[in-house]
Amino acid sequence: MINEKAIHTTPTGVGKYPYIFTPDTQFEKPNGVFTVKLELNDEEAKPIIKLYEETLMARQKTENTEKRSPHTQYKVLKTGGVEFKFKLKPKVTMKDGTDFEQRPKIYNPDKTIAETQPVYTGSKMKIAFQAFSWANNLQGVGVGLRLKAVQIIELVEGKGNGENAEEQFGFSQEDGFEMKPTNQ
Repeated sequence: MINEKAIHTTPTGVGKYPYIFTPDTQFEKPNGVFTVKLELNDEEAKPIIKLYEETLMARQKTENTEKRSPHTQYKVLKTGGVEFKFKLKPKVTMKDGTDFEQRPKIYNPDKTIAETQPVYTGSKMKIAFQAFSWANNLQGVGVGLRLKAVQIIELVEGKGNGENAEEQFGFSQEDGFEMKPTNQ
């Protein structure tokens, strides 16, 4: 039997689209979801894929079904490596109607609590997570990777669209055409 409450930690990988301080509300209204994708090389990904598959097979055995959800929480990249998707709902309503709020803990490299700051794609991080299984008649059996904590090893800061934004695109002052406002 797989212990779904056990917390596992990934090796250091490259984070993509991290919503770790504030939830992403684009598709999950109104509370959103904390989410991050983590890219690992093939060798580092093997133990996590093994855990994922073992959790899935244990639930299939429990539910007595071979049906697997088409939605996996990892994908093998064409360029090499594996990308995992970790999520955490900020507000959960239990079957008895009670609800609770949660958020991932974010740490600096020295294991101190990180201050709220923008974290961009390309940041190096480790992720603590739980692999949990679920089942329903329509989709079958699946596994989710619940985000519990993130340790930011190397932070990538965004350039933003401030005063010198044109420099990030490689533009310089040139002679030529000038836009004039139209009369309305």
